[in-house]
Amino acid sequence: MSPVTARLLVAPLAVLAGTTAFAQGPRVTVGGESKPSTGTIVSLVNADTACAVELRDDDGAVRHESADFELCFQQPSLVGRRVALTWTEANVMAESCQGDPECGDSERIALIATARIIDEAAGGTSPTTFCSAEETIVFACRTRTKQVSVCASADAAPTRGYVQYRFGKPGGATPLELQLPTTPLTPPQAATADNLPFAGGGASWMRFRRGDHAYVVYSGIGKWGPNGEVEERAGIVVERRGEAIATLACNGGKSEGELGPDWFERVGMQAKGEEFDLPL
Repeated sequence: MSPVTARLLVAPLAVLAGTTAFAQGPRVTVGGESKPSTGTIVSLVNADTACAVELRDDDGAVRHESADFELCFQQPSLVGRRVALTWTEANVMAESCQGDPECGDSERIALIATARIIDEAAGGTSPTTFCSAEETIVFACRTRTKQVSVCASADAAPTRGYVQYRFGKPGGATPLELQLPTTPLTPPQAATADNLPFAGGGASWMRFRRGDHAYVVYSGIGKWGPNGEVEERAGIVVERRGEAIATLACNGGKSEGELGPDWFERVGMQAKGEEFDLPL
């Protein structure tokens, strides 16, 4: 089954920007339904129409969901593990068929397509990005205790797919703090972007807006050292009515991802008359 990855957009620095964190854990919208993007698997049962999942979301609520049959047999077992979920819409055998393979009735439901283990019980540490394995990492870095990621669907283009900005504390019970925007949008609709030339290098930036505030991720290289040495710089700038009110630098001044002119051209992102002053 070819999943359509569930979508999240997250805006950082809620206090500085004057916004409020959501009470719920990170959510996604699939077929008009609100679904959790993370949670802990309580049980898996191979049922007639799908893999039946009992899931405890990050708010502590126990939910009963359907998933691709493969999740029931995934190894290592997902039971008891905290996972990151992607969702899709799919046609499955209608419950009225009662498991009869000759029954031709079907119904369209929201289905868990993939589940990736993210808890420490899996023997790992907090993930270095909020992007799923099916997504393109456009920008990702740690800023002190927080993490920022700009993630895009694999099919991102000027008229399809999405690009998303995510910010929060990795490894927490509710790692994502805010969403921006609240619905998935194609790259040109979701943000503006441009490139800046510098001696010895250059930089790229991407701006996501929400009301009077904007959140800009940037990455570049230039002769910014004390004696003109080439250095890398990357981070996030929060703006209010066009003025920078906060800056968070990426740890070590480094980021990862495809932020830059090639990716911007591929997905049709432009500055649309906007400018950005790189923090120096």
